[in-house]
Order: sequence, then structure tokens, then C-alpha cells
Amino acid sequence: MITPLFLDTDDGRHFSPDARQTIKEACAVAEPEVRQHLPILPDEIELACQTGTLVIPETGEMGLSVSASRVGWTVDASRKGGVAATARTQLRFTLFHELHHLARGWVIYRDEPRTTFMEGVVSEGLAVVFERDVGGRSTPWGEYPDNVREWVDELLALPVTAPYYSWMIQHADGRRWIGYRAGTYIAEQAIRASGMSAAALVQVPTDEILKMAGIHSIK
Repeated sequence: MITPLFLDTDDGRHFSPDARQTIKEACAVAEPEVRQHLPILPDEIELACQTGTLVIPETGEMGLSVSASRVGWTVDASRKGGVAATARTQLRFTLFHELHHLARGWVIYRDEPRTTFMEGVVSEGLAVVFERDVGGRSTPWGEYPDNVREWVDELLALPVTAPYYSWMIQHADGRRWIGYRAGTYIAEQAIRASGMSAAALVQVPTDEILKMAGIHSIK
């Protein structure tokens, strides 16, 4: 069960009854679809909802895999139609993406520290492909350029401490979503080589995904 939690004001102006109901319905629709492909998800999952402007400009919202059983969701209440409209059009897809992270263990609060920057790249790529192939949403951060192998080489050379925002969201040179887009390429190559889906690869370690994709780490 996915239980929505609302960071709200007492008068409910951020999450109106309509917005709350729409969010609950999106969770109810997405959950059985996702669990069909990712049965290892925990039985109880929380969706912590808040309003804010730190969102993806293209969608007006943003998900975050917080812990093994919690997803965070930020929505810009000032967008046309308010929270309910954004929830109605975007939340189901975002849940597909973030729940793949939960199943993989790519969450903020976890016991094992990151050992390579590519762990995030591969995890995001697999979630993008799962969201697209199973959930049905194609995204600009899942589209990569013809020279994507050059991007992959750049990412392979990064230390684990490299700035996440610059390489995954917005680089100083103007490129956006470098890690997401390169990760999508890697995921697609691994899927093509193995014949496995993004769901089937959810617990396969990063190094094995890279090998399947024909990519070797730079030492």
C-alpha cells in the first residue's frame, strides 16, 4: 500500500481535498502496475508530498527516493490547474521511476555508501527505461545524443565525490541531465545484450550492467 503524507497548512490550501484525492488515486493506480514488475517492493510505502518550486521545469514536480519505504514528491502549486492537475498528469509516471529506485536500493538513506559515481548513472538510466517501457512516459532526460559514448567516458572518469547536480542535472557547459541520458543509453545496451528488462535488471550490480552494455570502467 502507498500511503500519501501531506506537508500542509492547517487550512489545507496547498493540498486541497481535490488534490489529496487525486494523489491517492494516482497511487492506487500506479501501485499494482509497478508491483506486477517489481514484487520485491516493501508492502508499505509512504509518499511524502510537499509544495515547492524546486521541481523539473518540464513537469512541475519532482520525485526523490528517500529510503527503502519512502518516496518524496514536490509539486509546484502555482502551475496552471494547481496541485491536482500536476498530480493527475505526472504523478503516476514519477512513481514508476522512484519505485524502481526503491526496489534497486538507490535511495538517500541506506546502509551501504556509494563506491562509484556510475552507480547513480546506471540506477537513473534503468529507472528512466522502466518508467518509459512500463509506465509509458518518454522524457527529455531519457534522450541521448549521437556522441553519448563520449559522455559515458566522461562519467566513468569521475570520482565518487564528483558534484552530483552538475553531472546529473545541469552542467556549467549548458548540458542537462548528462548522467540520466548516458545512463539510459547504458541501460538500453544492457537490455539489448542480455534480453532482460529494466525490471529484471533491478538488482543487478552496476559493474555487471556496465559489462552487459560493453562498457569497461576507466582505472
